[in-house]
Amino acid sequence: MLCEVRQTASGLRAEFAILEGGEAIGGALFPDNFLFGGPCACRYRGEELYLSYRRQPPLQNLGKAVEQRVWAPYTVARGGETVGEMCDKLARSGPFSRYGYTAMTLDGAQLEMFEMGLGRQGVAYPIWAGGRQIAQIEKPCVARDNLDACTLCSLGEWAQRAAVLLCLYLDARAYARRGQIAVASVEKRCLLTFNKAVKAKYDPGFHRRAAPLQGP
Repeated sequence: MLCEVRQTASGLRAEFAILEGGEAIGGALFPDNFLFGGPCACRYRGEELYLSYRRQPPLQNLGKAVEQRVWAPYTVARGGETVGEMCDKLARSGPFSRYGYTAMTLDGAQLEMFEMGLGRQGVAYPIWAGGRQIAQIEKPCVARDNLDACTLCSLGEWAQRAAVLLCLYLDARAYARRGQIAVASVEKRCLLTFNKAVKAKYDPGFHRRAAPLQGP
């Protein structure tokens, strides 16, 4: 299954359209006060979800091993009930090597998202659950007028919903440009990943395999 998360407004607030085959299947809004606890409202196929930054005590990571520390914890709520969480973490891939990834729980399932820089081809974010890849976020290296656009390929609707939430989290964490107003601007970021543990999570053929799938 393929869909697109396309940013339509940028500044103090950010707005996104979620499109499948050119038709809207949802949207999202980061309000002006998002970084101070205001929730991001997300609509996906008629479902209302809320993504919120969960402030953590300044010393929460003190004394913990690096692999046990968490950064930027967010919660996912539905109908007033917390149904998921996500945060950034570090993993060890060798005696002197670590890499970052995003850990997520959603409806009781454990997911992980990795960042794979492909140079001028952009960045791919493979999403894994249950020992296999279930989705992938693909972002080009060029953004115009501070508006990001990502293609999401997934193995069914549940995986697609998880990918949409992770895409919004990714934008808030890595690509938000709060307070910037841009007209006729072009920004280019190229990233190359060399870590073998991360490269092992990337399947160049996943997009081709996921694209024709329909339904959950």
